[in-house]
Amino acid sequence: MPGKKVEIICGYHAVRHVLTRRSHEVLEVYVSTGRGHSAKLDDLLHSCERNSIAVNPISRAKLDRLTGTDHHQGIAARCREAGLQQRMTMDDLCAGLRDRTSIILALDRVMDPHNLGACIRTADAAGVDAVIIPKSHSAPLNATVSKVACGALESTNIVTVTNIARALRQLRDAGCQVVGTTGTAGTTIYEVDLRLPAVLVMGSEESGMRRNTRDHCDELIRVPMYGSVESLNLSVAAGICLYEIVRRRQVGAEQIL
Repeated sequence: MPGKKVEIICGYHAVRHVLTRRSHEVLEVYVSTGRGHSAKLDDLLHSCERNSIAVNPISRAKLDRLTGTDHHQGIAARCREAGLQQRMTMDDLCAGLRDRTSIILALDRVMDPHNLGACIRTADAAGVDAVIIPKSHSAPLNATVSKVACGALESTNIVTVTNIARALRQLRDAGCQVVGTTGTAGTTIYEVDLRLPAVLVMGSEESGMRRNTRDHCDELIRVPMYGSVESLNLSVAAGICLYEIVRRRQVGAEQIL
C-alpha cells in the first residue's frame, strides 16, 4: 500500500487490539529478548502466526529506542498508519448529531501523552462519540498515547482541529450544550442542568482551558472535592464527568420509556 505512513504501537493491549482490528496492516511484531513467556504473550504470538506476521526478537535497549519509551511491556508492532489517518472531520461529527444523545469530549492543551492516552481510554469506556483535540497545544498521537489508551486510540473517533474555540462554536450552532470544567466554577457536575447532545471540555492539569475556549462554553462546572487534595488527575476528572453525563442520558431514556 504505497503512500501510507508507518507507526510503532507498543504495549500488550495496544498490540493485541491492532492485531484483532487490522492485522492486515501489521508489518511485523517485536518482542524483547528479556521478556518472560506468559499465556497472554503466547496468544499474541499465535495470532501473528495465524496471520503470517513476522515476530522479531529484539533487545530491550533497541526496543526502547524503537518505541521512544521504556514503558512498552516488552512488545511492539510496526504497522501502516491507517488507524491514525482515517479520522473523523468536524463536518462528519456535526452530521452525526442527528443522534440527539451524542456525548463528545474536547481536550484543550493536554500536552502530557499519558494524560491524553488515559482520557481517550476513559472516553472509549464511557461510549463517547468523539474526542476533539487541537493540532497544536496537544500531545502528539504517538506510541505512548497508544499504549496508555490500551487500544482505545484505534477504536475512538478522533477529530483534530486547528482551533478548539471555533470547533465548539460549530457544535453549539449544531445544537450541543458545551460544558467546560474549571476548579473555580460555582456549579458542580452534579448540580448543572445538562442536556444532550453535550460536549465536555477539559483543560490541562497545570493551567486548565484557555480563555477563548472558556468563553465558548455554555456552562462551567467543577468536580467537588471533599478531602484535603485540591485536584484530581485529568483522566479521573474526565471519567467522573463523562459517567455522570452517561447516567443522566440513561435516566432520561428510562423516563421516555
